[in-house]
Amino acid sequence: MNLTEMVLSAWTSLMSNKLRSFLTMLGILIGVASIIAIVAIGRGGKAAIVSIIESNRAQQTIQIIPTELVQPGLPQPGQVLSFSSQDFDIARQFRGVQSVYYTLSGQGVVDYGGKEVTASLDAGPSYMDELSHFVVVQGRMFSNVDVVAHRRVGLLSQSLAKKLFGNAPAVGKVVTVGGYPMEVIGVTASTQFNLLSGFFGTDAFYFPATTAHDLFPWWDISEMDVQVAPGVNKTAMAHQIVTALNIHAHNAEAFEDASGFLVGVEQTVGKITAILTLIIGAIAGIALVVGGVGVMNIMLVSVTERTGEIGIRMSLGATRRAILLQFLIESVMITVLGGALGILIGVVGAQIVSWVTKLHTEVSWFAVLVGFLFSIVIGVVCGIYPANKASKQSPIDALRYE
Repeated sequence: MNLTEMVLSAWTSLMSNKLRSFLTMLGILIGVASIIAIVAIGRGGKAAIVSIIESNRAQQTIQIIPTELVQPGLPQPGQVLSFSSQDFDIARQFRGVQSVYYTLSGQGVVDYGGKEVTASLDAGPSYMDELSHFVVVQGRMFSNVDVVAHRRVGLLSQSLAKKLFGNAPAVGKVVTVGGYPMEVIGVTASTQFNLLSGFFGTDAFYFPATTAHDLFPWWDISEMDVQVAPGVNKTAMAHQIVTALNIHAHNAEAFEDASGFLVGVEQTVGKITAILTLIIGAIAGIALVVGGVGVMNIMLVSVTERTGEIGIRMSLGATRRAILLQFLIESVMITVLGGALGILIGVVGAQIVSWVTKLHTEVSWFAVLVGFLFSIVIGVVCGIYPANKASKQSPIDALRYE
């Protein structure tokens, strides 16, 4: 019997008991599908977190932060935790600087007619919709005039508007934010998937940074964002501004360019997500081991059930090698089919997760290859013992077996 005939015989044997064959390969299928889906979701999660970090770092924007925020320690003379109005004036004096702004954030209670919702309070410039990635679906965005005039106006996220007003219009109503009356001038919807929204919620109130600084003066201004003109060397400009700010603060290490810090955060996020993906993937890999044990068990049962067949084939001249290959091919065929179906289900599952959660998943073809090769290895390792047992049977004893 040549190899082709062995493969066809193995396929016929598997098809003779379809349900048992499917249940046998189920463990391999689940293991491979889980690994592929988990790796895809992990890679997508990493990309989403990095994009959130990078989304706040516009191409023509320099971010400057107090050094103490990223290198905390014991209080030192001259340490700085927040920017002052003079710091912003210093940054605006440099040629090539188009605008200097800041964002503030905190948490507070938004109240309307006795309905109270704890929400994120986010304040910034008139183009905050671009920075925070949202669009105005009702009303308007607050303008630069609103910012300069310190007007008490703001926008509600859709989820917050739903909780406060139901299906009634929100624009034009006056809500209380942290105890202060604020006119609602718009309702927003996010344009970017935020992986962190599941932890912190999507209820938000957006309003001018100047208003926030008036109402909540204890909020630290912990970031200065400097927009520079196209063609300006960001690195050189950042160095000049940081140097001037440090001179003003009489502290050579009071402020620093945040680009290096953000790169470090991205690298840390990458390492953490890689470790988590590896750990969870290893747990899913246990399903492959369990599936392999199931394959070995069923192959041992198959050898016992087909003892008479083995005796007949040996009496007709089949060699031990041929018998061993026959059962080994069946074992590998079960795991390969399980692995192939697992790959298909894993890829489809990752796409479904992407569609449901709006998280862009990234299927790793390396994980697909590893999963497929591992299913072959499982088939060989877990099939060798049953196949070897079948090949070592005595033809006479096999023919006598009932």
